[in-house]
Amino acid sequence: MIKSIIVYIISFTILFFLIHFTQDYFLQQADRSVRFSTWDVNLFFAFVSVFICVHFELFSLIKSLDTQLGFIYLPTLFIKGGLFFLAFQSSVFKLETLNTAERLSIVIPMLLFLGLEAFFVIKIISKKTG
Repeated sequence: MIKSIIVYIISFTILFFLIHFTQDYFLQQADRSVRFSTWDVNLFFAFVSVFICVHFELFSLIKSLDTQLGFIYLPTLFIKGGLFFLAFQSSVFKLETLNTAERLSIVIPMLLFLGLEAFFVIKIISKKTG
């Protein structure tokens, strides 16, 4: 279990830095700027994804939850969205409109972190059912 948690932390850290510096590079090349901190947004997605994966790993140790793990994962998407709104309501959601660069600076990292998170959750679920 400790090995799995270390793998989650390392994987999301690598993805965080890869996304952040790639994002900065493309924004500089396109001479675009965003009106919020991409570092904070990316850090939020990375931290919450690690948090979900670690808790899922812990939930997988509880035998009575083996058949419920998939159903437990579903509400995490809504909880993550609500936490994102609460954390960034003053910086992102106060903006009247978002330009294309700002939208992409939120959506692309969100989808990449969600993809890696789903990969690990599927791996945990298949390990328990297989």
